[in-house]
Amino acid sequence: MATKLLVIAGEASGDLHGGHLLRELKKRQSDLTLVGIGGGSMTPYLDEKIADLKDLGVVGFLEILRHLPRLWRLKQQLHQRLSHGDIHDVLFIDYPGFNLRLAQSFRRAFPQVRLHHYVCPQVWAWRPQRIPLLGQTLTTLYCLFPFEVPLFKNYAVRAVCLGHPLLDWVKPEVSRDEFFNELRLDPYRPLVTLLPGSRPEEIRRLLPAMAAMVSRAQRDMPTLQWVLALAPTISIDLVNPLIHGLPIHVVTDRSYASRAYAQAAVVASGTATLETALLKVPFLAVYRLHPFSFWMAKHLVKLPYFSLANVVMGSKIIPELLQKEVQSETLWVELKKILGPEGSAAQIGGMTLLHERLGRSGAMERIAEDLLEQIRGSR
Repeated sequence: MATKLLVIAGEASGDLHGGHLLRELKKRQSDLTLVGIGGGSMTPYLDEKIADLKDLGVVGFLEILRHLPRLWRLKQQLHQRLSHGDIHDVLFIDYPGFNLRLAQSFRRAFPQVRLHHYVCPQVWAWRPQRIPLLGQTLTTLYCLFPFEVPLFKNYAVRAVCLGHPLLDWVKPEVSRDEFFNELRLDPYRPLVTLLPGSRPEEIRRLLPAMAAMVSRAQRDMPTLQWVLALAPTISIDLVNPLIHGLPIHVVTDRSYASRAYAQAAVVASGTATLETALLKVPFLAVYRLHPFSFWMAKHLVKLPYFSLANVVMGSKIIPELLQKEVQSETLWVELKKILGPEGSAAQIGGMTLLHERLGRSGAMERIAEDLLEQIRGSR
């Protein structure tokens, strides 16, 4: 019987990680049958696709409540698929709000199935009660940061850190000349890149302020050029009305190049902040939630920073703007600071140290090999 693995990702960053991991798995075991949920990066490697990650991409407490019926139906569909009895291993990729609940239900219904989770949830930031949940539910937990592993030393889960894959694949998709030629931009004029997020709710809350900032900046620095890197989970139809009439070039498959060749960026909080730091591009980290979701988060999150780059470093190497601070005038004031030589030099110095802290390259290959060993051991 062919070896099968159920894989579940829930948002753009998880899909990107998942695409790289599934490719490495297939490279090492071509007859491995991959079943599950993914987006554009994972779909080419899925032999049986149950749903698209667009069905899962919601953020915030109220937003998730509105989508509960759809998420419940998907959960039932996944349970039905596992009940066939031909899948003995499940890989959850990030997206802990949905995946951890699903893992618990799988553990109860299918105790013989091995449950692996790639990307340790940020239990060191909020919801530490998830530590025993993870420790008692999962078989394997792949951590991205070395400081996460000791959190699970008293539990049955096998928690390991095999490195951070961003070190391998955060690099420009094309050369600088190709990038500027493709977009018909002037390579001698400064460029600023906008990353307003990978979820529709993030676009609606962040992009209007970014667009207003661009309009404001045109008066002060008309030589600036602007690019918006569109996540694969976001429709251009959602973005176009919000930037109509502004000199913003939208790119759909040049996320890294659009930052690597920029003088500065404005980035929605998440994995994108760590990516931008590894590209050593000065940037602002921004985020806005629904007021109720923010109120809840304030009572749950126990860290002084929300940008992942700052969290890893334990210091504020990246300026952060949150909630009402995310408005055009404040964005422009802060952006001008990092466009200057002093602001950019200070950030790049911190980013160099961050790169060293994340360790050595080759993480995805090591994770794929380790996971295949786990899968073979369960047969």
